[in-house]
Amino acid sequence: MPLTDNVSLIGIAGKKVVIEGWKGLYGLPDDQLSIENAIILENTKRWPLCIDPQGQANTFVRRMGLEKKTNFKIVRNNDEKTSTILEGAIKFGQTVLIEGVTEKLSADLEPILVPQFKTKGKNISIKLGDKEIDYNPEFKF
Repeated sequence: MPLTDNVSLIGIAGKKVVIEGWKGLYGLPDDQLSIENAIILENTKRWPLCIDPQGQANTFVRRMGLEKKTNFKIVRNNDEKTSTILEGAIKFGQTVLIEGVTEKLSADLEPILVPQFKTKGKNISIKLGDKEIDYNPEFKF
């Protein structure tokens, strides 16, 4: 049975040029854990949650989102404007970063976190609060 020594996520899913770009352009720290987390963040199909006591992931995500100029929105957990910003982002395929997440999230976020899509013909929608919103697949959370 073939066996490979020293298998790592960086060796399997990482691309040196991309990783160097992350470090140079977006300030990704040069340690194995940060690089592995960035690879997971970039390749996951679910919305990632970063536990980030030092603020390094926040800085990396902010720089990456702002650099890509994708109408990157930053909101605080339980802010009054969060649902309005999320509505627009979902509809227009924008990226949203929620900062300051605690153990309790607004119940309105559940249809986004555990995607609850409705399909009518070619249109996809999602219910946010009491509103049904057209869903743009470019939306990132």
